[in-house]
Amino acid sequence: MSEAAPLLSTTSLSIAYERRRVVDLWSQDFGPGLCWMRGPNGTGKSTRLKLLAGALQPQWGTARIAGIDLIKQPLDYRREVFFVAAEPPPFEHLSPAERFGFLARLYPHADAAVWQRHVEGFGLQAFLNQPLRALSTGTQHKAALAAALALGTRLLLLDEPLIALDAASHAHLQEALAEASAWRERLCLVVSHEALGVEPSTVIELEAA
Repeated sequence: MSEAAPLLSTTSLSIAYERRRVVDLWSQDFGPGLCWMRGPNGTGKSTRLKLLAGALQPQWGTARIAGIDLIKQPLDYRREVFFVAAEPPPFEHLSPAERFGFLARLYPHADAAVWQRHVEGFGLQAFLNQPLRALSTGTQHKAALAAALALGTRLLLLDEPLIALDAASHAHLQEALAEASAWRERLCLVVSHEALGVEPSTVIELEAA
């Protein structure tokens, strides 16, 4: 019996800045669940997430989600992935509720009930109708996480998701990550210097060049 195809795969994915190859011929297969990618500064962790999200154009190679190719099928690929960066989320003129409504029209598996659960878990009820630019960095981050966890994409990319969280929100995110570790058709790929507090399905250790 043949092994199941990987949910996500990278093939020779590469990008360089000022003649320094930050990600060099990265080829890796990922199954579903929760993957923790860690390593020292300078190993290209955040750059890898941006490449997988389509936020950076690779200079060589490609990635595939469930067989959908980043280079050959860019629009279909982007519908299958959502990225939460360490920086504040875009569309800062929108409120958290407006931003989720906008995103829900773009991602076919978005779930309003799941969104509401994470709104409550992150304590966002009082901030739903305020512009993101008027909120603290921590509240913006929680709003971004609540939306991302409710969009139902095959691939969820989280860059340092545990930063700037109060104790209750930290605990809620750990519960969400524990749920992700049991996913069978989706992958949550996390970059974090901080221990996740839950058992990931896989761990990827990146080494300095």
